[in-house]
Amino acid sequence: ALLIVILTYTYNIIRTKYFFVVNLATMRSAPILLLTFLSRHRQLGATAFLTSSKAIPFRACPSSFNSLGINLPTSATISSSSLGSLPSTSQVAADDFMKQLGHASQIIPLLYTQNPDQNENQIIQINNDILSEILAKQLSHSDGIRGFFAVYLTSPESLTTEEVPPILAEAVRGADEEIFVPLACMNVLMPTAMTSIHQDPELQECASKTANNGKKILRLVCDKDLVKRNCAAILNVCDGDARGCGSDVVDGDLIEYWKKFFVNYKYEEKQKQDIAVAIAEFC
Repeated sequence: ALLIVILTYTYNIIRTKYFFVVNLATMRSAPILLLTFLSRHRQLGATAFLTSSKAIPFRACPSSFNSLGINLPTSATISSSSLGSLPSTSQVAADDFMKQLGHASQIIPLLYTQNPDQNENQIIQINNDILSEILAKQLSHSDGIRGFFAVYLTSPESLTTEEVPPILAEAVRGADEEIFVPLACMNVLMPTAMTSIHQDPELQECASKTANNGKKILRLVCDKDLVKRNCAAILNVCDGDARGCGSDVVDGDLIEYWKKFFVNYKYEEKQKQDIAVAIAEFC
């Protein structure tokens, strides 16, 4: 309850610069992974999604929090005992989107933890096996994918290194591409668009870093034909040209899908230009 009061008070003071509270109904209807970039009103930065009874913590770009004097927990503060508090495979496989956010917040720090007390390879392997199994289940469906990457792409751990943890990379490559690829493309499109929509330099920087994170994930599956076909359709929507993708991968149904997406989020010419540049590498 105290956390809700503090967050709400902070929001009321500086909402125009750093925070946006997303209505739960809007959240459930949005087709995107990135909670930070969900608002159709083009505002950024929810640190919590407030419902009638509780706040769900959200980890946004560290620079925004640092400027507010808020210190976020990092993997250095997570011990091996945290494995005992992880969600079960049945939970990550079945829980709805909002619950997946909490699961992701428990999982992500452990992907980066290097605990000096874990010197035995057998213990490390057991921990990795547990995380691998949980991640595979979470990334097996849309709510799990969206919930995980909503937290991951703006997490302090992911923003401070170019390397994707091997356990996560394995889970991404093993995910159902029909579900995963469109969402992974959105994770590049939306923050890229926000870099020009935002006027605040700090929010622009945050959006740029998040877009870079989205690219790191999409690169893990860039060898898949479905990635090339989606990116060709996106480029076609942006400027009517599939560029290096080739006409053989242009898919009319996918073009219509992305046209509706662009209209839904009211992307204008500048956003289309930026998106075209960002997505071209995947053709």
